[in-house]
Amino acid sequence: MFGFGRKPGAKAVTARGEIAHVVFGLQSVDREGHTRAASYTVGVQVFPDGAAPFLASITVKLRGTAGPMIGEETWVRYRPDARHRIDFDRDRIKVRAYDRVRANPRLKIVVDTLYTHGDPPVSVIATAR
Repeated sequence: MFGFGRKPGAKAVTARGEIAHVVFGLQSVDREGHTRAASYTVGVQVFPDGAAPFLASITVKLRGTAGPMIGEETWVRYRPDARHRIDFDRDRIKVRAYDRVRANPRLKIVVDTLYTHGDPPVSVIATAR
């Protein structure tokens, strides 16, 4: 899901983040008026190990998944020399979501459904609503 030249590459660092703000953008709807995809500009407060936190933004298009909400845990990848260019580390987010399933097995059907249908979520709590 790296777009618009955002791919951090081999020098990428992974860090925990928290969604700081969300701007709802354009949405695609079908003939019946059901939302099929929505665009969000997501501001993330990034907490790198051994460095000062910083704020960065990314625009994502999500299909069939829970939208991001302020305060949710997320994981991002970025290059230390280009901290404004982030991307969501969706593999790490998935691992954390299934960590929550181990703590609350009733969430399994929700998490499995989100990862089976639509785009992978961009935050951990979104998978556990």
